[in-house]
Order: sequence, then C-alpha cells, then structure tokens
Amino acid sequence: MSRFTLAALMAVSVLVAIPAVQAQDAPADLSGFNAACAGAEMFLLGEVPEGTDAASILTPLCGCLATGFTDLPQADIDILAIDLRGEGTDELHTAHGNYQSVEDRARDVLNACYASPEISALMAPPENEVPADAEAPVETEVPAETAPADPAAPAETAPAQ
Repeated sequence: MSRFTLAALMAVSVLVAIPAVQAQDAPADLSGFNAACAGAEMFLLGEVPEGTDAASILTPLCGCLATGFTDLPQADIDILAIDLRGEGTDELHTAHGNYQSVEDRARDVLNACYASPEISALMAPPENEVPADAEAPVETEVPAETAPADPAAPAETAPAQ
C-alpha cells in the first residue's frame, strides 16, 4: 500500500468514528423513562392514603428522578424504565452488563428525591392521620370518681392502684 492510500484509509476511519463518539455525548432520551415513571405509582409510592392524588406526588418525584439521571447513558435510562414498568428480569439485568452500578445510582437518586423538602412534604401523612406503623398511644387510666352519697358533698376519687 502506498503512503497516500494508508493515510486516506486512516482519515476515513477517523471521520467514520467521530459521529459515533458524538452520539454518545448526546443527552439520553428520557421520554420512555418519564412515561414509565408516571405509571409506576405502586413501585415508587406503595399504598397511598385514600383520597391522595398520586399524580401530585409522582409529577415532582419523576421530575426529580429525571434530573438525577440526565447524565446516564441511554442503556441505563432504558433499563430503569423497564424496571419501572415491572418488566425487569435477571436476564435483562445481566445482559445490561453493569446493572449493579445503575441500581446503586437509582437508589441514591431516589433517596435524595424522597428526602427533598418538596417531595417529603407531599408524602407526609395528613396531620390528623396516624401512620400505620406508628405505635398506638398509651392510654392511662384516670381514677374514676365515685358518686357522692349526698349530692352536695364533694366527689371522692378512687384510690390509685
């Protein structure tokens, strides 16, 4: 091969590789993730109290998650969307190649979103509702008053036991 031919082949191979490198730098398409997130009420919130509008929580939560995932590659965004749809399998996670790091990142971002003031305020139970996992208040017995023999006489309290 001549030097010219070799130089031309190298130049062509570099030019062919540039679009592939640039495509990796493009931001990931989060539209599939956003759609999956909006439909993942049970996965992300669990049981919500009756009368709670789950969309009022999911909208800012999904926005927070999307912001936290903007720098992830498209393959990571896609596997997270699959998981949110309930379609994730061990085989898909293994085929991804680095699912453990994606799972760790997702957990960190999700916890940060839950802890944000905006989201945590929306997820707090109403003030008059006691969470199901809260301990029941301890009731103390108030000594019963005995009926006075004479309606004009002061009431006597039962002795403490």
